[in-house]
Amino acid sequence: AAAFEAWALALLIHCGVKSVKIGVDPGVGLGRHYERFLYRLKRFSELFPDRVIAKSPASSSKALDSKLERFFNQSGPRKKLTEADYRDRMKAASLPKKSESGLEKALEISGACRSRFQLGKVMRQWPVGLFDGKVAEGHEIFTRGKSAIDLIGIRNDTLILFELKKARNRKVGAVSELLFYASVMRDAIGASAIFKFKSSRASKNCAIGPEDILRCSRISAVSLAPDFHPLISEPQMFEVLNAAMKQLYSDRPICFETTTITDYPQDEHGDFKFSNDQSKI
Repeated sequence: AAAFEAWALALLIHCGVKSVKIGVDPGVGLGRHYERFLYRLKRFSELFPDRVIAKSPASSSKALDSKLERFFNQSGPRKKLTEADYRDRMKAASLPKKSESGLEKALEISGACRSRFQLGKVMRQWPVGLFDGKVAEGHEIFTRGKSAIDLIGIRNDTLILFELKKARNRKVGAVSELLFYASVMRDAIGASAIFKFKSSRASKNCAIGPEDILRCSRISAVSLAPDFHPLISEPQMFEVLNAAMKQLYSDRPICFETTTITDYPQDEHGDFKFSNDQSKI
């Protein structure tokens, strides 16, 4: 259920299935994961209107209710990084046992990552909690807390979203996560944006603020990992997804791609290496 978009794509692309019907038990109680599901189902079915049949309940997604004023939560102040922090982050990424959190922290300061994706700015853990009316307890539409994009970056007018996976975490759900993040961020930029930020300014020591995102007019969603689930690494998955995106979104376009981490820092002075090929249109 958590990765329904990815598995629906696999059925449509790899298994010869002509259409997929996706619905929800009408007895399911309201909740933040439920609201996020309704939003994801609507956005996914829009991409494949003839092949993905959404059996939505009578109550539509609050996230898409135009009568509501919907706001994102924003990252709070962060501590200023020291030279020792830089060394510690790279050293942690060089250890045999790597955590995704540790890799995020190293990639955030990685010169190789900035160069590979031509990033002017980069920041980890961008929150995507959505609220009705005001950012406060009891007003949540989507989940909050740890609901965040692993890494985001700015390349000229392009917002880069990264879904990071460490070695052997090859879940096909990475596609579903990227789809959700790309959808909500697209709904926050441009003249027809439906999601808003309370403030456009970045919090203290945050490399990126809403003002940077609001200047973007396109989105690149990157699945970043040392290896991928076979259904993701098979190029047709993102080719079909990108073709549907291109047809649906002429403004604020979204493009999906994969990039392989080919090597990690060897010590505190090292850096990452990445593949040169990208699966995209």
